[in-house]
Amino acid sequence: MCHKQAMKGGLLIDATCEDVATTQIWQEEGVVNKLLLGNVYWLVLEKRFSFEPLMDSESVDTDRLPPQLELLYNERFRTLQLMPFTNVVIAFQNAAGSWELREVFKPYRKANLSAESIASRYVPSGLGRARSGERMLYRGRDVGQRRNLQGFAMPCGTATTSPEYWKGMDDRNDVHDLFTKANFPFIRELMYDLNFTLNMVQVDKVGYKHNGTFSGVMGKFQNHSIELGCLGCLMRTERLEVVDFMIVSLIIRSSIIFRQPPLSIVANIFELPFSVGVWLCCFAMMAIYWVSMVGVWRCLANGERFTPVESLVFIIGTMCQRGYELVPHFNGTRLLMFSLQLTSFFILTSYSASIVALLQSPSRAITTVGDLVRSPLKAGVMDTSYGRVYYQETQDADVQDLYRKKIKPHGERAFIEPNEGIARVQHEMYAYEAEVNAAYMVIKETFAPEEVCKLQELEAIKLPPFGIPIVKGSKYRELIRQRLLWQREVGIIKRFNIIWIHQKPLCENPNAGYSSVGLEEMRYLYFFLAVGFLVAFAVLVGERTWRKEVTKKLKSRSAIIKGRSGT
Repeated sequence: MCHKQAMKGGLLIDATCEDVATTQIWQEEGVVNKLLLGNVYWLVLEKRFSFEPLMDSESVDTDRLPPQLELLYNERFRTLQLMPFTNVVIAFQNAAGSWELREVFKPYRKANLSAESIASRYVPSGLGRARSGERMLYRGRDVGQRRNLQGFAMPCGTATTSPEYWKGMDDRNDVHDLFTKANFPFIRELMYDLNFTLNMVQVDKVGYKHNGTFSGVMGKFQNHSIELGCLGCLMRTERLEVVDFMIVSLIIRSSIIFRQPPLSIVANIFELPFSVGVWLCCFAMMAIYWVSMVGVWRCLANGERFTPVESLVFIIGTMCQRGYELVPHFNGTRLLMFSLQLTSFFILTSYSASIVALLQSPSRAITTVGDLVRSPLKAGVMDTSYGRVYYQETQDADVQDLYRKKIKPHGERAFIEPNEGIARVQHEMYAYEAEVNAAYMVIKETFAPEEVCKLQELEAIKLPPFGIPIVKGSKYRELIRQRLLWQREVGIIKRFNIIWIHQKPLCENPNAGYSSVGLEEMRYLYFFLAVGFLVAFAVLVGERTWRKEVTKKLKSRSAIIKGRSGT
């Protein structure tokens, strides 16, 4: 008879019936094991047994079966997965006619049955049900007994993806295989808590699904070679086909770490000190002064030596803080020149101060992954198995462009170790995507305090949390999940996360240090110098050509005049 309510079910088996169906039900190992679940309750009714110790005790129930039943059900349940958090109760009548209820379980598959009395001398009457129900309510399950797996060698799988760096589970100086080493302390605590040992199976990767088959540790789960994962693995949907995740044990972010390129790299800093309005005002002022000096020259042409061209050269030179060899004769011209020089002095002072600040200022050119793709920075990725997978699976258009344009063209050379990647971030225009734990460790060891302040982060791929896996449908799932939750409640998981996860380095002095000015920052000046040289050369050629033409015409005129004089 089966009853379902609130996602729970029950099975009642009358073992007193000696028909073939009842005796063969325990031989259907596959079917019975599938029904041995935490939310399915079994009640097996047996015939009357004489069990004298039950009657000798008035206050303490005996947690064992009669010898006949113990032998019988050890044989019947020999191959069944009757683990601690299944719900199988055997009910039988004692010599007095009252009922005895024993819940039975095994610490592991090949172990002998353990029994726990949940009701003794139960009488199916109103008063008997009340007394027995009260005892059952206050007694509950013997948690200590169920948490004792009696030294069972639990088949456990782990992965070491970088064996060349492996120095043991407790090596905190190496950033490789963090998902294994940072989660193993929780498994070790479980061993002490539940009294089991490990039969460790070690492979070289966690594993992904290809053509319906999993590789690595997931492949071991798929063929039921292991029961528990002695590591944390990414909680991917496809892995739920072969494992159950009991608890989130670790969260690791993967970020792109880079230095913002200097402002002088992404913009022409020589035009940034002034706004467009200030630049227009400067040119308008130069035009007004030039018109004024030309007006003075025309009105006082007999005494003033400043021609329009000389006035223009003087104004441009004054704005650039250059002197001029000509001295004006009139006070009006002198006042114009003085006011222009004073104005240009304050303008140039403000301009120079802004240039110095801009040369030391980082830009804000890269704020998204799309900006990074369009920037001159090169890119690399930490050499992890999931890094390749998640970049190829991403649906984000900017991340796809990043992978296609800056990572994929370099092949395997784009996937590098944290030491090399962070060193390139420090010394080059380079962006490196890595686990923040690995990156922070290298940064703390190699970066000066002022260099830390220049680092920026972007999140390209969002990693799912890491969870501790157990084989799909495991009978140990509820027991281990509860003990892992207890570790979280008492702070064990938080403590080990603090120990294993490196925190972000603090920016202690953002104003310390300085950046040297290199050729890249001065490229616009070199361009302007080259343009000025070419214009000067073109003007020189034009002047020489014009002079030759003028000289030639003068000679021809002189020849004509001499010819006429001779005649």
